Amino acid sequence: MPLTQLEAELRPIARERIAKGQLPREVPSKIWGGPGSGQPCALCDKPIRHEEVEYELEVHIDENARQLRFHLVCQSVWQLECARAQYLKSL
Repeated sequence: MPLTQLEAELRPIARERIAKGQLPREVPSKIWGGPGSGQPCALCDKPIRHEEVEYELEVHIDENARQLRFHLVCQSVWQLECARAQYLKSL
């Protein structure tokens, strides 16, 4: 299935942030969704507007608990890159 232009732009950013430890390599077991809070997205850095869906999760990066927020598409791209990394690791 072809990627949208946005997804194609976000995938390398997600891979880079995962590799640098700025985003976790594994998806946590709990993710909350709701209206946007105006906070920046952990992937694209743009604010998540109130009329948009915001996904929030708590992760541990470098032993520190952090709250991450994503747009719907950004969260999906991040999860896809987590799965890709796991697949490549298993080869």
